[in-house]
Amino acid sequence: KDVKCATWEDTYDKISKLIALEFLRHGELETSAKLNAYEKEQYISLSTGKANQVDYQMSLQVLSLLLYKHYGKECVVIIDEYDTPIQQGHLYGYYDKVILFMRNLFSGGLKDNRYLSYGFLTGILRVAKESIFSGLNNLRINSILDSRYSAYFGFTPEEAYERFGFLLDA
Repeated sequence: KDVKCATWEDTYDKISKLIALEFLRHGELETSAKLNAYEKEQYISLSTGKANQVDYQMSLQVLSLLLYKHYGKECVVIIDEYDTPIQQGHLYGYYDKVILFMRNLFSGGLKDNRYLSYGFLTGILRVAKESIFSGLNNLRINSILDSRYSAYFGFTPEEAYERFGFLLDA
């Protein structure tokens, strides 16, 4: 969500740094007895910013594999406002580059990932199944217009009255 850049180079730099920070959050992997030498090298490369673009595209898949090997449990991946870099790419003329990167990141991390229990993405752009998500199976889209989760988000009429001093029509 914080990737709001005017160039593809800055966008890629910021995404790669955010990925490195996520790897660093799991520092236990660097010394895990359950990982082999190659997996530890992958961890170090991605956590120190020395990886290449292909490595970063595969980073969700790699991190979930490493966490699975270390803990023995599938991962949950949560990405807030996944579409911010895409919006910026459209606005500043690097849409094709950012779409290619994100398609590969999500395909490996969310579709072809046997170490994933559940993936959750939030964003404001309407999801078209023929877009970057065309390769994903079991995709469920919930919009703010769906009543299924309305009890969990927003204000009830009573809460609006308490907070703002007026009653909303339900």
